[in-house]
Amino acid sequence: MATYTPRPLKNGKINYSIQIKLKDSFGKTKFMCTTWDNPQNLTGKRLEKALHHYGEEWEQNVKSGDLHKLKNATFSQIANEWLKAKTAKMSKSYYVRAVECIKKISEHFGNKKFINLRAYEVQQLFTALNDYEYSTVKARVRENKIEILNKKILNYGVRRADKEKIISRPTLYYARKGEIINLQSAKIICDLLDLNFNEFFEKIEYKGKYRKETILKYKRVLSAIFTYAIKIELIKTNYASSYYLKDIIAGEPPKEIPILSNEEYDRFLYSLEGADLFKTIPLYILSTLGLRCCEVCGLKWEDVNFEDRIISIKRDRLYINKEFGTIVTRTKTDGSERQLYMCSLLFEKLKEFKKLYDLLKKEDKNFDKSGFIFCKTDGTAVFPHHLNDLLKKSLAQANCKPLSCHKIRHSWITRLISNGAPVNVVSEMAGHSKPNTTLKIYTHYCKDIDNSKKVLESIFKKAF
Repeated sequence: MATYTPRPLKNGKINYSIQIKLKDSFGKTKFMCTTWDNPQNLTGKRLEKALHHYGEEWEQNVKSGDLHKLKNATFSQIANEWLKAKTAKMSKSYYVRAVECIKKISEHFGNKKFINLRAYEVQQLFTALNDYEYSTVKARVRENKIEILNKKILNYGVRRADKEKIISRPTLYYARKGEIINLQSAKIICDLLDLNFNEFFEKIEYKGKYRKETILKYKRVLSAIFTYAIKIELIKTNYASSYYLKDIIAGEPPKEIPILSNEEYDRFLYSLEGADLFKTIPLYILSTLGLRCCEVCGLKWEDVNFEDRIISIKRDRLYINKEFGTIVTRTKTDGSERQLYMCSLLFEKLKEFKKLYDLLKKEDKNFDKSGFIFCKTDGTAVFPHHLNDLLKKSLAQANCKPLSCHKIRHSWITRLISNGAPVNVVSEMAGHSKPNTTLKIYTHYCKDIDNSKKVLESIFKKAF
């Protein structure tokens, strides 16, 4: 709605400033002004009526003219407008995922105008995603060539290849270890090192359907784009909302989350005793605090309060992709920034490691001063993906099932709840944005018993 401000002129007359507030095509608020001179020298109610009539007509013309371009825009154009408007507020990982989703959805909608999209067309998209069978070909170095490839990569230089933006460090790492990588990445490695692809790599074909969680990622991105279009008054209805897509989204049912049994958990922690602290400290943190992998990698010594036995979770450190590399950023959500109690096992191990860390820092003039806890013996931060590799090896040594860092987090949450820690407390400790997130996943383990600190001590004292 317009605001009207009278402005006295030197000649004794009065004109009126008319101002409106609206959102531009990027969703940002802007103000526009015009002036009305009262050409007929009206007064009283006639003045007021003519002024408001002019203001309303001008406001309508401005808004319709501002949106004229967008009314003819295709889905991908509006989606990219949304991306530009929201990029500053997105995490890098969400940005990469959003770009991938927009590309896939744009293929389905083609060059259709955004304002012409209807519920049926959006529902067709998700029906197609339900039925979509993807096939992809990946590659893995042949077993008898692993050692040769490893030497050639090291001779060329992992850091050099990464710095030159030829291929990322994690891809080279997985190739050297004989693990599966993208087919194109394998070809790039062969071109880089002048190797015969068929001699060094074997192709591996994958086929399957999208899981429900994958399809829901498309739904969340599309719904956000529709919400943006509503806010800039391009459309009035969000056809990607749950109201329109209820019972439409199917996908492969989620698999049961594998976790460590209580016996395996204790055996895993016991197996860490006496091993290199630079390798076990991140695993102690992971398994006693239930942190996300990126939170473990982002911990610094300044976050540890030995006096009160508290660790503060303040940041994430993670690898995004070749374009963005490894970044340090704020925690996943506001609720993820939290303070956690250190049980005796972790408290004693961290104190022991801090003494070793300080000794090396004192003796090495070139010691890295960044202060990350998950580091090498020279203080430099360890590449984030390496934590999963450390975990995999340690679990194998303890004769436990192979799990990722996130599955250890699931195991930790499950163990606390099944041992009586209140769900709302566990939710806060886990850094979930809402207790409902915890309830939804772990409801079958819930028991209304008290005190998380006592539960932590009782769970981990055996291993210590």
